[in-house]
Amino acid sequence: MKSVLTISASLLVGVLFTTSAQANDHKVLGVIAMPRNETNDLALKIPVCRPVKRIQLATDHGDVQLSGASVYFKTSRSANQSLNVPHLIKEGQTTAWININSDNDNKRCVSKITFSGHTVNSSDMATLKIIGDD
Repeated sequence: MKSVLTISASLLVGVLFTTSAQANDHKVLGVIAMPRNETNDLALKIPVCRPVKRIQLATDHGDVQLSGASVYFKTSRSANQSLNVPHLIKEGQTTAWININSDNDNKRCVSKITFSGHTVNSSDMATLKIIGDD
């Protein structure tokens, strides 16, 4: 009887840990060093098929000024979508979630995300971390 209770308790704890681990599907997709001069060809390439529903942007080592962003999908027609990104992200800030794939029935693989922008208010190059949620 005692072993049955021990096994039941172990299974319950295992289920709790499994569901809490699945609740957070956030992954760092990559980091881009932002130059000091405005650049419109900064790309984060994603080599494996990764369906991503939304992203967050976080900065370090300075403020980042963005003038645009686009996401490209692995499809036969090279589909892309412009993203609505904040104009300025201060050092240490993380943006709200930015939806990039609203069609939940058709999970498209993201092949790359491009940015236009530069570092401001810093002598170092700021870094832009891209966090994905699938």
